[in-house]
Amino acid sequence: GNRNIILIPSSAHGTNPASAVMAGYHVVVVDCDENGNIDLESLRSHAESKKENLAGFMVTYPSTHGVFEEEIVEMISIIHKNGGQVYMDGANMNAQIGFTNPATIGADVCHLNLHKTFAIPHGGGGPGVGPIAVAEHLAAFLPGHPYIKTGGKKGITTVSASPFGSASILPISYGYIKMLGREGLKKSTAMAILNANYLASSLKDFYDILYTGKRGFVGHEMILDCRKFKAETGITELDITPGSTPGKTSSGPSTLPVVATQEFRTVTSASAVTIPVGPILAWPMDPPDLSTKTSSSIFTKLWLAGTPGK
Repeated sequence: GNRNIILIPSSAHGTNPASAVMAGYHVVVVDCDENGNIDLESLRSHAESKKENLAGFMVTYPSTHGVFEEEIVEMISIIHKNGGQVYMDGANMNAQIGFTNPATIGADVCHLNLHKTFAIPHGGGGPGVGPIAVAEHLAAFLPGHPYIKTGGKKGITTVSASPFGSASILPISYGYIKMLGREGLKKSTAMAILNANYLASSLKDFYDILYTGKRGFVGHEMILDCRKFKAETGITELDITPGSTPGKTSSGPSTLPVVATQEFRTVTSASAVTIPVGPILAWPMDPPDLSTKTSSSIFTKLWLAGTPGK
């Protein structure tokens, strides 16, 4: 009916507004504050002023800015009070497993991406392959299938030829979960967050970490501000990116979610050889050479030196 507005924070991954628009919704952007957090008052203002047409709120937790939204429960409450539903993007579940979950914060829908969190690389089996989880009150609206009994009584018709996802990808994640078990999965989450903060601490004297939480820590990933390099030397984030990950770690996108920055993330399925996992692996702290416009002069030495056997 008249509920055609989706609120999406400026920190969101581009797939969120793209998906909403493709589904026929009108997207309204919610501001973030100077620390990268969703502006609670901006969210409240939009939700209350548009409550007659509010369909929902799409939020990634922790955010694409690499911080945990400390007001996430209040944000979800605001949406619910104004008649909307909350979609939690599960892309960053590698910072949640074993410690919290979408139901705990009150989300209504979650796309549980298998990449990063459950041993699947980006793009493996299709963009963001993984199950869609819903709260009980939405179960009746899950899509059905013409040949396999699945979905709810009020659901739409088929949205995927295979109702249960990719048969070549899902067993990998299943095996990963079974081998790690409850405690192993929780430890992998803790290590992912620890690794991200270790990288941030190692690089903070040379690169500005764009956003951190109130206590000065990042979540599962971080954003390096590359704007000063361009101003001082002509080096851009596109020069830095190739040398930063010579097959040794996981680089996120350039210029997303903030222009002229580079996102870095640590993945739960990375081995100790791929990502340093503690202070016993000393990272070189010499200032990077900015004398030549080459990616290797900035990051390659740093990454290789932090890798055992290099």
